[in-house]
Amino acid sequence: MSPVTATTDEAAVRRAARRRRLQQRQTVVFGGLVTVLLVAGLVAGAVWTGLLPAPFTREFSAEESAEQSLVTPCPPEGAVPVELASITANVYNGTDRAGLAGATGSALGALGVVVNQEANWPAGSYDGVVQIVSGQLGVSAAYSLARLFDGATVALDSTRSDESVDVVLGQGYQSVLSPDQVAALDPAAPLVAPEGCTPVSEPTAAS
Repeated sequence: MSPVTATTDEAAVRRAARRRRLQQRQTVVFGGLVTVLLVAGLVAGAVWTGLLPAPFTREFSAEESAEQSLVTPCPPEGAVPVELASITANVYNGTDRAGLAGATGSALGALGVVVNQEANWPAGSYDGVVQIVSGQLGVSAAYSLARLFDGATVALDSTRSDESVDVVLGQGYQSVLSPDQVAALDPAAPLVAPEGCTPVSEPTAAS
């Protein structure tokens, strides 16, 4: 074999070796990228479905979101309690005490309140005593209903367009006032505005 032929063959061998090494590196790099993408996809899917917690964001519960959107409205100036029979209420159990919404709903029904629904509170646990939530049309009804509980607070849901009222029973809740205590309430006494409440104009149902 001539020196020229030997040199040509050696160069070809070196080029082939370089190509193999390049292909091997490319295989390793692309294989690693595919593996990383697959792992990232699996992790993202697990976070999306709730199997893993989100690593960089704080979880906000439904309860926190609801509480952030609620304010304490003032009752309309000079408003007096409305008839209990004109109030439609949903009763929600915000505790782990079984049957609380049903028992309270029955007690309110016996006093004349129209109870629409009795269920566990969708937001989970409520740490207060009783929170009564209404829209603008139901502020007077909410304050009238609040008189039946010790320690009840009223909150405004600005997105609600009807006169219905939600009664959320919390960890500090004990019971509705007794019929004798309810009978002793002055039906003509103006509804009392709590300190720091937000003035709210209560529209009529026809507006």
